[in-house]
Amino acid sequence: MTRLAALLALPLLVWSVMAQVDLDLTMDRQIFLPSEDTEVAVRISNFTGEPLTLGQEPRWIHFTVEDLRGRVAGKLQDPPDTGEFTLEPATRGKLRFNITPMFNITTPGSYRIFASIRLPTGEEVTSDPHTFEIISGVKLSEPREVGFRNAEGQLERRKFVLQRASFPNKRVQLYARLTDSTESHTIKVIPLGNTVSFDRPEWLVDRESHFHVLHRTDSAHYFYHVLAPDGSLTFRQLWLADGTSRVELRVNEEGEVRVFGAVRRPYPGELPKPSVAALSTNRVAEVQSPTTNTNEVSAPKQP
Repeated sequence: MTRLAALLALPLLVWSVMAQVDLDLTMDRQIFLPSEDTEVAVRISNFTGEPLTLGQEPRWIHFTVEDLRGRVAGKLQDPPDTGEFTLEPATRGKLRFNITPMFNITTPGSYRIFASIRLPTGEEVTSDPHTFEIISGVKLSEPREVGFRNAEGQLERRKFVLQRASFPNKRVQLYARLTDSTESHTIKVIPLGNTVSFDRPEWLVDRESHFHVLHRTDSAHYFYHVLAPDGSLTFRQLWLADGTSRVELRVNEEGEVRVFGAVRRPYPGELPKPSVAALSTNRVAEVQSPTTNTNEVSAPKQP
């Protein structure tokens, strides 16, 4: 009888541990373009009453993505290694993952994602599904091909194209899509901010193969972006029409692309970070590209 009680207690103990570890998923956005970075936050709450150590083994966390008919999306790679970490009792940790490199989710449609983690006991906890959508954008320009030399010194050809997407809340977003020379592989999709449906963005390519984009964000304000051939965003500025002439991009006598018909306005999200020198010019030659990490996993934090 004592042995039977012990055998019955064991699954109850495992169930108790699982019941005291909560796992849920969140997204800052629910709608994305094909190949755009699709970030999901995994929140793990520890109510076991003792420290919970995770990440000791490889592939301790995994995801499943499927469409609403239950067809599983093709897997491309495993999640990146998070490293080991410990959640103290009554705390919650959050990990962020970009699932775009992990799954083939380029076909427009609705999807749901699940996450599962393996506990030190060997048992798994699975989250409830979180739904998101992939939509097609409208092409606004013909692809513009640029050439540049990569880190190995080899000449590469790539193409930029502008796309616009409309969202259910009537917000309209502008994107730049960077592809290989055949347009069969998307290297990166770069969000350029809100725009208006009647706007026709202007774009130019400079002598260093940088892609310059000027687009209207409301009746009087314009965003100005500069993209390097590798897809990194080197310039982001906000401009206000001055009312003297049409706001446009031009190349001056020195071969620099500049904004005409507007004045620069301070903007918290501008790149590079403003300085006294930067406020007087937007010369591409003076810009250093910010470094970015793809699929970066943030360290767990207490709430």
